[in-house]
Amino acid sequence: MTVPMQLTIRLAEAFLDSPGGVLSIHQVSKRLGIPYGTAYNRIHEMGELGCIQIVPQGKAKLCTLNPENPMTATLLGLGSAQVTHRFITSDSPLAPLTAKLRDLVDSRLGDRLQAALLLNFEAFRESAGAVAAGAADRESSLSESGPAPHPPDDPASQSSLAIDLFLVMAEEGPLDHQLEMGIHAIFPSHLHPRITSMTVTIPTLVGMLRERENEAGLAAYHMLRRGLLLQGFERFFTLLLAAFPPRLA
Repeated sequence: MTVPMQLTIRLAEAFLDSPGGVLSIHQVSKRLGIPYGTAYNRIHEMGELGCIQIVPQGKAKLCTLNPENPMTATLLGLGSAQVTHRFITSDSPLAPLTAKLRDLVDSRLGDRLQAALLLNFEAFRESAGAVAAGAADRESSLSESGPAPHPPDDPASQSSLAIDLFLVMAEEGPLDHQLEMGIHAIFPSHLHPRITSMTVTIPTLVGMLRERENEAGLAAYHMLRRGLLLQGFERFFTLLLAAFPPRLA
């Protein structure tokens, strides 16, 4: 991807810390660590494309993402897809398993699936060291003393690996009961991850994000932002943008 396009994606992502919020060009420049002139020129180019709304206020120019332009969600989706691609092509022992998880969720749920996230991505990623160490210990044990006894049936005694899925569906309906079985089949038997999933429809998700009591909507937004998007990149950001209209006067 070209440097200008990468910068455009970073500029769009700069607004995500405050959904529907407003930043001045100076704030964008400072947040991204780029010269003011670079931020000024690129933001005005994005303004001409309709991705960013710009309103002069005194000497400052206040900016916000334009949710009405489909290109805005496309830029954010590209940035998120890059994060996912970097992880599943990394040297983490969980990378190839995550790629298989993504493909399984997509194949099992098909057109009903609008977006899929691994909510506990940080904890999942940090489990990689323990997963690698466990595999090495088992290899060593097998080479020294032959096959190990059958592992205990208690999943908690076998692995601390957890998979917390958040699935956005086109319509209500039962989840494929074989999905969890398929996920277990992907992972080595000694891991036996603990699997949880939350399924919502598009109206439910938007309503959840707009909930104002105790700032529950913002809490949900930041929870989702910490997750790893597996599928539905552009659709997911279209929903986020729709849930938080810009607060630019």
